[in-house]
Amino acid sequence: MRIALLVCVVACVSACGGNSVSPSGASGSAATNIAGTWNGTVVSSNNSDQQLTMVLTQSGSDVSGNWNSTSVNWNGQVSGTVNSSTFSGKITFSGTASNGTVCTGTADVAGPATTSTMSWTSANGVVGGSCPAPLPVGLKIDLQKQ
Repeated sequence: MRIALLVCVVACVSACGGNSVSPSGASGSAATNIAGTWNGTVVSSNNSDQQLTMVLTQSGSDVSGNWNSTSVNWNGQVSGTVNSSTFSGKITFSGTASNGTVCTGTADVAGPATTSTMSWTSANGVVGGSCPAPLPVGLKIDLQKQ
């Protein structure tokens, strides 16, 4: 009986001991899928609110795409990464001033991202070259998936 008990204890310890190995490719949190068409607003502290459409593609956590304003002549690209609940990246900006000058710049943006809504902010706003019109600052971009 003692030998049977000893064999059982050794078998249990052997089964429970050792290093745990997570399945290949497992990670702490999967990237939220934000690929698709999004509509929303871009708000800045020095420009009026504008409507925009954004089309994003995604490979793993890497996101890229294009956006354009549906109410003024603004457009640009989007690039960045998304994790389980946040997006972090850059948007480029191109806009035409009233005198025809094309103004360009970039903004670092970040914020919550779900499969149906996103809200990105940028404290510095669009940083770029000289422009006769003020580049947007204090950006807030609110989006809803279509």
